[in-house]
Amino acid sequence: MSSATLYSVSFALVHDVLFALGRAVGGPVGAALRNSGLITGLALLVFAGILLIASLLNTIVLIWYERKLLGRFMDRRGAMHVGYAGLLQNFADGLKLFRKNTVRPREADGLGFYFGPTAYVVTSIVIFGVLPISSGWNAGALPLTLLLALTIFSFAPLFIFVSAWSSNNKYSLMGGLRSAAQMIAYEVPLLLAVVAVVVVAGSFDLTTIVYEQQNYWFWGPLVVALIVFVAAMLAEMERIPFDLPEAEAELVEGWNTEYGGMLFAFFMLADYLRALVGSILVVLLFLGGWTLPTWVPSAATSFPLAGILWFMVKTYIVFGLFVWVRASLPRVRTDQLLRVGWNRMIPLALLSVFLAAALVTVRCVPVFGCVPSLGG
Repeated sequence: MSSATLYSVSFALVHDVLFALGRAVGGPVGAALRNSGLITGLALLVFAGILLIASLLNTIVLIWYERKLLGRFMDRRGAMHVGYAGLLQNFADGLKLFRKNTVRPREADGLGFYFGPTAYVVTSIVIFGVLPISSGWNAGALPLTLLLALTIFSFAPLFIFVSAWSSNNKYSLMGGLRSAAQMIAYEVPLLLAVVAVVVVAGSFDLTTIVYEQQNYWFWGPLVVALIVFVAAMLAEMERIPFDLPEAEAELVEGWNTEYGGMLFAFFMLADYLRALVGSILVVLLFLGGWTLPTWVPSAATSFPLAGILWFMVKTYIVFGLFVWVRASLPRVRTDQLLRVGWNRMIPLALLSVFLAAALVTVRCVPVFGCVPSLGG
C-alpha cells in the first residue's frame, strides 16, 4: 500500500521548486524561499487548487454526461451546438450566469442570503479533500475519513434552510422545510447502511474499506445495504424521483426561487458536486474503489494512473445509473417520500446491519465462499 498522497506530492513539488530558486537567488531572499512555513503554505494552496480544478472539471463533465444520456433516453441528441458534441455548452451556460446580476429581495436577510449558497458549495468541495481515489494518489491521509465525509455531507440541510428562510419568500420557506424533512428522514437509513459496511470492513477509514474488498466487492454480500444506500443518497442529493424540495410545478423553483445569477449557479454546481460525491461513495463502499477483480489481467492494472482511471470509470457508471433512474421514474408525493423513508428504509437498513453482523460471525457467503480476513 503506497503512502503517497496528493498533499505529499504537492509538498514535494513546492519544496523542490523553492529550494532550487533559493539556491539560484542566494542571500536573504534565498533563505526566505526555503522557509518551512512558506513551503507548507504554498503546498496547501497547490493541494487546494488541484482539488478545486479536478472537482469542478469533473462536475462540468457530469452535467454534459447527464444531458447527453437524458437526450438518448428521450430519443434526441442533447447539447450539440457549442463545442464538439456540446462539450462547451456548460461553459457557455456558466458564462451566461456569471454575467447576470444577482438581485436580493428588499426584505431578505442579507447575511443568510449570501452565506447559504456559498457555504453549500464550499462544503461540497471540501468533501473531496478526504476522499481517496487511488492507492498512490489519495487526497489526504486522515483517519476516520468515512465519518468525516458523511459529517460534512450532512451540513446541507442547514445551509439550504438558511437560504430558504433568508429569502423572505413563502415558497422558498416551504421548499426549505421540505428539504430539511427529506434529508433528515433519509440520513438515518443512509448511516445505518454505512454501519453495515463498517461492521464487515472493521474500519471507518475509506482506504481500509477499499482494501478489505480485494477478495470480493461488498455489493454482493451487502446488497440490501447497497439498495438502501443508493435510495437514501438519491434523496440526499434531491434527484428525481426525490426532488420534492424544488418541484417546479408546485413551488416555482423551491428553496432557491429568489436566487439568480452566480448564486443560482452555486446551487446547481453544489447539486452536481454532491452527485459526484454520492457516486464516489458508492464506488468506495460497495464496488471496490480503485481495485479490480483478481481475474482481470495484470496489464489492465499495472500501467501509470490505472487506479484513478478505473475509479473514475466506476464513478461515471454509477452516475449513469442515477441518470437512468431520473429518466425512468416519476416524482413521488411528499407524504409518500417521508413514509418510505421512515417506515420502509429504516427497517431495511436495520436488516442490512443484522445481515452484516451475521456475515462477520459466520465468515461465509453463499456463492462468494469463506473469507478468513472478513470483519477486519
